[in-house]
Amino acid sequence: MKKMLAVVSLALTMPLVAEGVEFQTPGSVGIGGAGVARNNGALTSYWNPAGAAFSKSTLAVNAGAGFGIRASDGLTENIDLLSTIDFDNVKDFNTTSAGAKEVGDVVKTLSILNDIKTRQGNIAINVIAPVSFSIKNISFGIYGGMEGYVQPVADMDNIRPNTEVAGTTLTVTDLVTAAAATTAYTTPVYFSQAQFDALTSAHSDKLASAIDTQLKDSGIDPATAFSTINATFPQLTGANTNTLNKNTTSVMTKAFQYIEIPLSYGHPFDIGKKGKLGLGITGKVIKGTVYQNEVLLVNGQDNVDAKDIINDITENKKSSSAIGIDIGALYKYENWLNIGLVAKNINSPKFEAPDYFTPKYNTSTDKIELSERVAGSAVELKPQIRTGVAIEPVGWMTLAADLDLSENDTVAPGSVVGSSIKSRNFGGGFEVKPASWLKVRGGAYKNLAQSNGSVLTAGFKLFLLDVDGAMATNTFTIDGNELPREVKVNASMSFSF
Repeated sequence: MKKMLAVVSLALTMPLVAEGVEFQTPGSVGIGGAGVARNNGALTSYWNPAGAAFSKSTLAVNAGAGFGIRASDGLTENIDLLSTIDFDNVKDFNTTSAGAKEVGDVVKTLSILNDIKTRQGNIAINVIAPVSFSIKNISFGIYGGMEGYVQPVADMDNIRPNTEVAGTTLTVTDLVTAAAATTAYTTPVYFSQAQFDALTSAHSDKLASAIDTQLKDSGIDPATAFSTINATFPQLTGANTNTLNKNTTSVMTKAFQYIEIPLSYGHPFDIGKKGKLGLGITGKVIKGTVYQNEVLLVNGQDNVDAKDIINDITENKKSSSAIGIDIGALYKYENWLNIGLVAKNINSPKFEAPDYFTPKYNTSTDKIELSERVAGSAVELKPQIRTGVAIEPVGWMTLAADLDLSENDTVAPGSVVGSSIKSRNFGGGFEVKPASWLKVRGGAYKNLAQSNGSVLTAGFKLFLLDVDGAMATNTFTIDGNELPREVKVNASMSFSF
């Protein structure tokens, strides 16, 4: 009965599962990222040092690598849309030669900038490469890894296109004049009828018709364009100097690359009929490199797309070293129930970030230049506390789940863009062993601190080879292609005796 209640309780948590960004999951991706209470063999020094107290092998060895990428809506597709616009023509809007197309480009540009600011989309990349060993009650290894983020910094103040006449700026009247050749109609092809009617009453039927025609195949959501027009067009009334040639819309890139050398020890305590308790501690030397940079999306020398942003993430860096300490506990009841608890980086090791240059308008050259030097924000690995449970209802099956008890900061540049990315992970799954040389895993995970949906996971072990993968069911757009919002793969070779 106790086993059945435990299995039912764990099964009820399965749809809510997850893995966080900073707490990587080597060797456990396929089971939904759950590993705090499992027998992790050579990976004990990463997961829970208390696991070494119950090592079943004289020697265990693991070597592998993993890669993952996650993107949310609102950044990659907008960067790619922005790269298709001739920004010089939008900046220097010519009231003499402009027509419906140029009017449409103005609205496209303002809609994209507004959507970047509103949705605050991001890209996250993580890499991990562990080589680890376990010898009875001692576990050690070398863990290499990297986590990187891309987040936008949208400028919605400097949005007014210039006119061809020096010292003058664009007004709504200029847009209406440029769109005057477009014949008004009453059946919109892009906006809803209600949106179209609202635009014609607020601005002009000529302008609304031109915008509706030009945005039909733009890739911009009609609701986004409609709200942008109503929010930004009033700023085009009257003279001011907030022109697009001064716009500093950009993306912040920040990454943390590290090499970690841990040494763990676990000690068992027999508590009689109540089971056994293992306690463990890990000391680790960490060499970390912080990358931080800012990349212009507009007013640069060339148009930038999403792939360019990812390629630029490792420019501009600073390295430093620190000591980290982890502690853990693992309770075992008979041969079927494990409950684990681990606190990682309890001393909050800190790594310095490089200075970088932020964009600023130069009045002498009338250009945006990366000329203002600012201090980068350090990466502090704050304590992470995670608990987990693993159940073996029968000898050939394991059920496991992990939950972060702390909401964890990530290395995303939240202090700069005003909205940090958090991770609080809940994940789990199952592993079955139909043969001594084969294991099959499945599960799911979810970040409870974000509304990014769940991710399904699966994996297998065939003799010495482990392969795990994870893929989100929802998608994002990059280079016009629909891709899963999160993809992760891990592969490793392991053995023990």
